[in-house]
Amino acid sequence: MNKWLYEFDAKNIIKKEDGSQDKVIKKFALLKPNRRLREDGELFYAAETSRFAKAGVLPKAAWGTILSNGGGSISEQEREQYGNLLLKFRDLSFELQTILIKGEGERTETEKKRSDELINDLDDIRRDIQNFESSQISIFENTAEAKARNRTILWWVMNLSYEKDGDNYSPIFKGESLDEKLLQYDNFEDEETKYEFLLGVIRRITYLTTLWFLGRADTSEDFEAFDKSFLRENKLETEEPPKEEAKKVEEIKVEEVKIEETVSIIEEIKPE
Repeated sequence: MNKWLYEFDAKNIIKKEDGSQDKVIKKFALLKPNRRLREDGELFYAAETSRFAKAGVLPKAAWGTILSNGGGSISEQEREQYGNLLLKFRDLSFELQTILIKGEGERTETEKKRSDELINDLDDIRRDIQNFESSQISIFENTAEAKARNRTILWWVMNLSYEKDGDNYSPIFKGESLDEKLLQYDNFEDEETKYEFLLGVIRRITYLTTLWFLGRADTSEDFEAFDKSFLRENKLETEEPPKEEAKKVEEIKVEEVKIEETVSIIEEIKPE
C-alpha cells in the first residue's frame, strides 16, 4: 500500500563564494493519512468550528436561515439543496463524534468500520458544500466553518509534510502538538534568507494540500497536474509540458478549481 499521497523533487540552487552554483535535488512527500490521523483531523475541525462560533463568528446555520428567508442570490431549489446538505453533514458529524469520543481501544469493530464510512461520507458531503459555497464566496468565507476549514488545512500541512533524509522520509515540522510545529514554522519565517528554499517548498505543499482537502486532488495524476501548474505559475519550471499534459491542466483550471480562490485560502491559513 502506498504510504504517500504524492512525492516530488525540488531543486535547490546554492550560490558558492566563488560565484558558481550547485544544484541539489531534494525529495519531498505528502503523507497519506491513516484512519487515526483522519479522525484527529475531523476532531480538530469540529473543535475549531466551535471555537470560532463561540468567538462570535456566524456559523453556516445562521447563514442558512438568512438564505431560507430570501437572502442571497440563489434559487429556492438551491436553498433547499444547501439546507439538506448542512443537515446531513451535521447529523453524520454528530454520529462520528459519538464514536471518536471513545478511545481507539474501546471501540468495537463495527464502530471502527462505521467511523471509516462516516469519514468518507463526510468528505463527499463537504465537497458538495464547498462546490456550492464557491459560487457564493462573499457570503461563506466569513463563517465559523470557513475559518475552521482554513485552520484545518494548516493543521494538515503541519502533519502531512515530509522530506527525505538519507533513505527515509521524516516530518518537516517536528513536535507533538500543533503549537510546537507552528513555532518551528515561525522560526523558518523569522530566518527567511536561511530557509528560503524550504519556505518555497512549504508553499508548494500548502497549495497541494489545500486542493486535496477541498476534494480537487485525489489521484497522483491530479497532484502531478496541479503541481506542474503551480511551478509554471511561480516560474519555477521553464520547460513546456507535453501537449496532452498542458491540455489537462487547462481543463482543470477551467472547471471548478480557481487558483485565485486557493491562493486566498493559503494566505489566510497562516498562524494567528
